[in-house]
Amino acid sequence: MPLSAASSSSVRSIAEEPPPKKQLVPARSSSLLLLPDEIILNCFARVPRCFYPMISLVSKTFRRLIASPEIYVDRSVLGCTERVLYVVLRSHATETPRWYTLNFKPFENESNNHILVPIPTFPPIPCWGMSMVALGSEIYVLGGCIDNELVSTGFVVQCPSHTCRYLPSMKQARGCAAVGFVDGKLYVIGGCDSQSSNWVEAFDLKTQTWETVVGVHNVEVHDLTIRSFVIDEKIYIMDRKNSFVYDPKEGRLESDELLDTQWSVGSCVIDGRLFTLGSKNKIWVFDPVTRVWDRVKGLEPLPDKRDGCRLSNLGGNLAIMFNLNKGSTEVFCTEISLERRGGRIWGTTLWSNTVITLENSSTIVRCLAVTV
Repeated sequence: MPLSAASSSSVRSIAEEPPPKKQLVPARSSSLLLLPDEIILNCFARVPRCFYPMISLVSKTFRRLIASPEIYVDRSVLGCTERVLYVVLRSHATETPRWYTLNFKPFENESNNHILVPIPTFPPIPCWGMSMVALGSEIYVLGGCIDNELVSTGFVVQCPSHTCRYLPSMKQARGCAAVGFVDGKLYVIGGCDSQSSNWVEAFDLKTQTWETVVGVHNVEVHDLTIRSFVIDEKIYIMDRKNSFVYDPKEGRLESDELLDTQWSVGSCVIDGRLFTLGSKNKIWVFDPVTRVWDRVKGLEPLPDKRDGCRLSNLGGNLAIMFNLNKGSTEVFCTEISLERRGGRIWGTTLWSNTVITLENSSTIVRCLAVTV
């Protein structure tokens, strides 16, 4: 056969053959699935939580590992924890409080990249009067009103796993009590008849038992307190009329008239200072050492939401949450970074946007930042 004929025949035979199949390169996620669960968890623990919802969509294995409590143990060991804001909203229509968490949405536009996400697995809480305080990755919920009766029960919400455990009951039923952690004990003050022998109780975290605290100097504190916080192992308390400071080590409770000049329900503690939305719709800061109120510089006046707003310490930044308008179904949030310059506190707004729109208007009950 001539060379040209042979070449032509060879070309036809090659053209008639099907093209070779491409070698598929395994996706990185598929390669990761070949690793032991312990190694995958260690990798995921280093990733910011905002990416977890997307990672959960990759495979059932990833979804199981992301939902496991072990990943938060690894995050703690690796020092990759974050401060996450947990919010309780009470619907005006049903009077039922619901839990939410403030989530960051990656890859969204910068003007609207935060959202409140409901947490259906969190336990129900009383319709009003419960006292809540965060410690590490847990939220303690004490007392409150159920079926028009004050209760003495309490439980602890374990935020990483969205589970809870119940505490021994307090000796006294309470509603709107002041709370604070000092030296390994959770103090609960008031929220009941001021003549009660159990007006102050302390829960020892080591022994998991309640004890009555005696010897507290009697002052005229309203039965129901509104706000409390801890600075320098002292519990600051606000009732409907006045402010007080309780020193557990000394067993002394004293009034503090200076706090009354600016302190409002919407307040929080950051770096040992009290921040509050005060007069003229501006953020004010109180230094308990110098005993001076000062206005945070560099910020525009906020909307007139002093009564309905809630403030929280979000990893050293100030988070402010409020309803846009009376009866509004929109909840708005803004985050402000804080900086000390020449003895004054300056603030810079990092972001502001509507974080949720509800079917019915609601009250912002509490905002608590938790380490997870």
